[in-house]
Amino acid sequence: MAKFISEETIDEVKNVTAYELAVQMGYSVKSSGTSWVTYCPNPNHCSEKRPKTYISKYKGIFKCFDGGGCGCKGADAITFYCWSQFGEWDRKHFFNCILGIAEIMGINVVYEDGQSKRSDEDKTPKYQVRPFIEEVKPQSDEICDRVYRRFLSLCPIYEEHVHEWRSKRKYSDQEIVAIGLRSVPKSYKELNIIIRTLLSEGFSLERVPGFTKRLRKGGNPIHEGDWFWTISASGKYFIPLRNARGQMIRLRVSTGRENKKYMWFSSAPNIEYVDDVNEMRKAGASSGAPLNIIAPSSILQAWEIGVEVTKYLASDVVVCSEGEHKSYISSNILQKLLIGVPGAGIYKDVIPLLRQWRTQKLVIAMDMDALLDETKEAGKNKYVFEHLTEFAKQALDEEGIEIVIWCWDPQLGKGLDDILLQSILPIEIDLRTKARRLVTL
Repeated sequence: MAKFISEETIDEVKNVTAYELAVQMGYSVKSSGTSWVTYCPNPNHCSEKRPKTYISKYKGIFKCFDGGGCGCKGADAITFYCWSQFGEWDRKHFFNCILGIAEIMGINVVYEDGQSKRSDEDKTPKYQVRPFIEEVKPQSDEICDRVYRRFLSLCPIYEEHVHEWRSKRKYSDQEIVAIGLRSVPKSYKELNIIIRTLLSEGFSLERVPGFTKRLRKGGNPIHEGDWFWTISASGKYFIPLRNARGQMIRLRVSTGRENKKYMWFSSAPNIEYVDDVNEMRKAGASSGAPLNIIAPSSILQAWEIGVEVTKYLASDVVVCSEGEHKSYISSNILQKLLIGVPGAGIYKDVIPLLRQWRTQKLVIAMDMDALLDETKEAGKNKYVFEHLTEFAKQALDEEGIEIVIWCWDPQLGKGLDDILLQSILPIEIDLRTKARRLVTL
């Protein structure tokens, strides 16, 4: 007689993320910006010599980006396990995946007849086990702030970037200085002088995201003297990110590339899994994907390092948006405290700040193309709305914070900054009452 697994067990297994399963299976999982990077779980994919499978920290989806074209991708732990065991994703393996994940994660399997099965025997895993590599922890915010401020003060400001900041972004020269925009050095000679200056002045670059050591040509990896400091960045210019105490905790890089306009100034070491000496990096750390606490430029100019932003600016109403330029421009026009999130749907670190600031009202003002999707049946991005709904429920029910969404006609502009620069105000939608009203400043 066939036995059917209970819905409760299936739901519990479905709540396991691909990241959690990969770690439990012994995969080497390292942080890389907004993703975790690991080896491809496809056992038939033997060409992968370094981790090129990325697991989104917020969406939970994973995909192998190796050149072999194995097609390994999925959205949860079930598909990750299926690829690892069967070299494919097919629903015919679904119940075997449920049982396999339950065994790995220690989940008690309950059947519809009420019987349960839990194996306490030590079994040799059927899956390939890779050694887990501990993630390198970045230096403290205080140390990163000191290094980044001195580093940026030594970086050039190229005329082409000043032109973009003034014309495209509409920044004044005072705002450029207040934000801390600086160009990425174009030549090795220019960068080498900056690095040498930092080291001669006693700055430690160890575990400061973005700074890394590379091996000299013909060098021996086991000889420390053959390694030299450099940065892990190429592109146009740096944009600083600050915490609630005004410290520059991370940098973003404007790349100038259409396919990926911005990237993190990040330098996770890779010597544990890279054999090619030309690609080896060590002594750095991953940037992660922190929030950016933004105040109007007049506040940025006066903001004393280490002082809470709420000493300068009211926090009863806070605006939450995405994108560094969008956030800085919007804060300047609105003259309000703003939280820049690293991507649509990423709100996990926002609630603790709102609680600390005793915020009464939160405005979410994401790009319209992040909320709307005409290719979807409902005309909206389901992923973003699911995360937004979950976040709003927590803010409303647990914290008692009023939460609203600002919306506008996407034909008038993609981001909040686009419409504000045109002196157009958005429509405010109250998520509790569904009431709509025109925003007034």
